[in-house]
Amino acid sequence: MQKEKAIKKTRIIFWAQAIVSATLATLLQTGLIGSTTIALSPTALYTIEVAGIMLTICLIPLAIKGFSAQVSKAAKKKTPHFIEYYHSKCNARTSILFMVIMMNIALYYILGKTSGPLYCGLLGVAAAIYSYPTKGTLDNYLNSQDHQE
Repeated sequence: MQKEKAIKKTRIIFWAQAIVSATLATLLQTGLIGSTTIALSPTALYTIEVAGIMLTICLIPLAIKGFSAQVSKAAKKKTPHFIEYYHSKCNARTSILFMVIMMNIALYYILGKTSGPLYCGLLGVAAAIYSYPTKGTLDNYLNSQDHQE
């Protein structure tokens, strides 16, 4: 797979996931999809909110640092078909980040618009923007692969 084609495919997946997340938030905010607030005890509400925050705290570094470590290791080993490997790992990373965003959007509306999921969703958006696939990033990994020779 060529670099340009891999980056283009990765960006298409990135933007498709961003559009789905934005559409969900818009539909819930405008009321086109009924956002049902669940009546829970304060303890259950707190437990669900903390579980969502903990998942966010665990998944964002895993997506960013784990991706970087795996791709760097593959670049150092001179993995054949490195561009395909990069493409699949980049798609996995963006999927994890948009899963975090979608989970926090859902929790925000289900739990009664509490601030915890809102802030965690914004952290997910910031992490997704940080991990936007660029040709320069792929070139850096390929150059590090060439310098190892």
